[in-house]
Order: sequence, then C-alpha cells, then structure tokens
Amino acid sequence: MLFIFFTILILLAVNFGIGIITRNLLKIESQNFALTSFLGMMGITVTETVFAFFFPLNSYFELFFVVAGLSGTGFFLIKEKLSKFNFKFDFWFYFFLFVIIFSASFSPYLFDHYGYYVPTISYLNEVGFVKGISNLDLLLGQTSFWHIYQAGFSHFTDPFLKINSYLLVLFLIYIYERKQYFLLILLPIFLLFVQQPSPDLPILIISLIVINELINKRESKVLLYLSLFAVCIKPIVFWLPLFVIFNDFSRNKFKLKSIFPIAVFGILLVMKNLWLFGFPIFPVSFPDFNLAWKPSQEMMTYSSQIGLMKSYDMKYSFEQVSRFNSINKIYHWFTIGYKSVLNLGIIISLIIISIVALKKKNKFYYLLLICLLLKSVLILAFSAQYRFFLDVYLIAIFLLIKNFSEQKAVFTTVFLSIFISVIFTFPGFIQKYNIGKRMSAFSFSQLYKPHVSSAIDIYSEYQIGNFIFNVSKYPLTKEAFPALNIYDLKLYDYYGIFPQYFGKDYKNGFFQRKLTETEKVQLKNIISETEKLNP
Repeated sequence: MLFIFFTILILLAVNFGIGIITRNLLKIESQNFALTSFLGMMGITVTETVFAFFFPLNSYFELFFVVAGLSGTGFFLIKEKLSKFNFKFDFWFYFFLFVIIFSASFSPYLFDHYGYYVPTISYLNEVGFVKGISNLDLLLGQTSFWHIYQAGFSHFTDPFLKINSYLLVLFLIYIYERKQYFLLILLPIFLLFVQQPSPDLPILIISLIVINELINKRESKVLLYLSLFAVCIKPIVFWLPLFVIFNDFSRNKFKLKSIFPIAVFGILLVMKNLWLFGFPIFPVSFPDFNLAWKPSQEMMTYSSQIGLMKSYDMKYSFEQVSRFNSINKIYHWFTIGYKSVLNLGIIISLIIISIVALKKKNKFYYLLLICLLLKSVLILAFSAQYRFFLDVYLIAIFLLIKNFSEQKAVFTTVFLSIFISVIFTFPGFIQKYNIGKRMSAFSFSQLYKPHVSSAIDIYSEYQIGNFIFNVSKYPLTKEAFPALNIYDLKLYDYYGIFPQYFGKDYKNGFFQRKLTETEKVQLKNIISETEKLNP
C-alpha cells in the first residue's frame, strides 16, 4: 500500500504538471485540477505514441516525463496557487482514498492482465511499436493507448502496474472538486478494476466526466479532446466524441477548428493500427490495403468466429451459432446462464435512458439516446458481448442516481466499498461459485507493497524457421518478448501457419507463412514438451 501511495502522489504531480503545459499549448481554459491532469495524461500518451514508432518506451522516457511534469507543477505553484482549485476534502474522502489503495494492493485477477496487458507493456518497454506484431499475437495488434501510457511509467514510478488506482483517486478528486457526490456510488464498482491496468476503467471514467460536464454546461473545449482520447484507449466508445460534436451543433457552438484534434487523433490511431495490425480499425479486416504484414485470413476468420461465440459465452460452437435464425439468436442470448442477466441489463439500460429522454424532452438526452443506440446496434451486429456495453450500464446508472443527496451517496458508497473490500480480503466465498479464481486473500506484506503472483515463470527458447521465441511453462503469461503460450501454439498448429521475421529479428517486424511438413512436426513436439511442464 505504501508503494501505491507514493506512485499516486508522483503521478498526481507529474500529470498535473504536463497538463499545465498541454493546456497552455492547446490554449484551453481549464480551472479544474482533475481535467487538467487528464490533459496531462493525454499529452503524455500522444507523445509516447509518436515516439514508439521509433524508440522503446524505456526508463529514459519515464525520467523525462517525471522531470517535465514536476517542473510544470513547480512552475504552476510559483506563478499561481493550488488554492485556486476548489479542494474541500472531508473524512470520507480520506476513507475512500484508503479503500482505493487497499483494494489496489491485491494481486491482479483478470485473465487479460497476464495474456494481454503485461505482454503489451513488456514489448513496448523493450522495443516500442513492432510492425505486424499482430502476427505474433492478434491481441498485441490492439495495443490500447492506455497501455502505451502505462508503459511510460512502468519502470520506477509504477513498476507494479497500478496506474488504475491513480486514475480512480483522480476521479475521487474530481467528485469533490465539482461537489458531484452522487458519483461516489460508482466508486465501489470501479474498485474491481484497480488491481490491473484495464483500459475499461479510463473509458468509463472519462465517459462519466464528459456527460456530467455537458449536463452542467462546463468545460466544453476540453471535452472533445478527452472523448477522442477515450476512443484511442478503446474504440467501442466512438459514440462519445459523436455525442460531444452533436451536442455542440445543437447549441450552435461547433467550430471548424474542432476538426483539427479529430484529424490528429484519427490519423494517429489509424497509423498505429496499420503498423501493428495491418488494418486501420482493430479488429476489423477492412478496408484492406494488402499490407505485407497483415494477419493471415485464417487468423482473421478465427477472430471473428471467436467474437461471435463469445456473444453466447462460448456455450455453442460457431457452426451452431451460424445455424441460428433471428428468433434463436435472441432466445439463446437471453438463456446462456447467469451472463444472460447482464445481456438483459443492456436492454434495461437502454430503456432507462429512453424513458429519461422522453421525460426530460430535451435535445441533450435525445442526442445521448441516439448515440448510445447507434453504438449498441453496431456492436450487437459484430459481437454481442456484455463487456462491450459497460459504458451503457454506467450511463443508465448515472441518470438514475444523479439526484441523490450527499448523505445518501456517502452512506451507499461506504457500505458497498466495505462489501467489496471484504470480498477481496476473503475471496473464498465467491470462489465457491467459480468466480474470481485468481483472487488472493489479504497478506500483511500488502501494507507496504502490492501482492504479486507467487508463481515463478519458466521459459524455454525454441526456433521455427527464422523465428526465435520463448514459451512459458504457465499457459497465460507471456512477458519474455517475443513469447507464445500453449494456446497460441495449438492455434498455429491447427491452421498450419506460424510467425516469421521480415529480417534477422523482431525489429524488422513479423508476418505469417505456411508451415512446412518438417516444421509441423517440430511444432507438435514443442507443444508436447510444453504440456509436460504444466499438464
């Protein structure tokens, strides 16, 4: 906990300092500490993204941003004073701060942490962007802006990858700064994301802040930047900048110069995707520019099939889902077990937003409904997974609770926060129901540093063709770049393809080619050896 506390303090100073610099460069008038800090995160991430095309995001970059951020904060304190911000923290603020740090001190439990987050941050630290890295692992072609940001602080500022704890503290500061205490009720939900650098947390928090600011008709210029930043973190929130733009149009406040940040973020996101993934929008395989490093058609077909099966929680095969008619698709979507409740929640959330819009009879709410319906229709058409609708759930809850009093909000948040903290401390109860299998109980070492997985990873090195790679004993971990796990190996074995270097090593990028008969035998032997290590 002590390590996390110091990480949060450093990041509060660094991001605010860079935010002051970014605010001045963009000529944005922001009198809010939290929003200025978000601008700092955005400025750092954009800079890192540009440089990652040419350099690894190593400790030199981290040192540069820490020095620049602290200098920016120092300059602000000399020229102005923090007292200009509306900080009034009470006992409950410090209680919630403690709960956030306490919750963050537990070990990561999301499977994506080991299979996607850590490998992404690891390769960015070591080499920066790698052309065609999706040919090594399709997920690495995604490379969220959030993990680019995290990679820049993962050496000495945040080596335990607890960046989300800082983000939630910043959200807490925003709540107290704006006196929007009803937002505290969402804090316990967000505690589920602070153990690992999940990109879901920043898009949810940014979406809530943007909607809240627009409802209160404040900070209009900075909101477009933040909404574009959110899309670069996770494109499923494409509705957010659309809503900001439509709202400005409805109020006759849209300016042509707003096209500039839209173009900059759009070009940067597309260039990143083309370089890493081979297509402009992850994980869509069109438009196709026929780049030499695009993933094979087999892998893209597999990805789309998995996405479709995940809509039904992998309860049915692709062949079964393909035979569903419209009625069957709807029926099975609502009858796949406990997750069907979450699917039903999507419909209920949209109904709640619709009722609020009809009741308010205001352009703002109508536009919000239209944008969320547009997002829902498009996502449902590709992959109807409940996790793609977290923002829809949150907006519905936001509209339901926004008139809660401070007393009700604090009481509810305290109760739910304690409940979540108890689950983290004694996870055995929920693990009986096959939930949170990777959660670990509390240990006293967490008082000074976060709990980490006790498993010692063991890697073996192999070569197929010109590709030299590492294989972990444990199925999910892939830190030693370039690495493949047992699932990757079996997938490549099934399709008869394998990654290769364009040149002598990974610095020249990856492509995929068909395996020779000799290489197929070699791959099967590697799979057999790996399975013996961890059956």
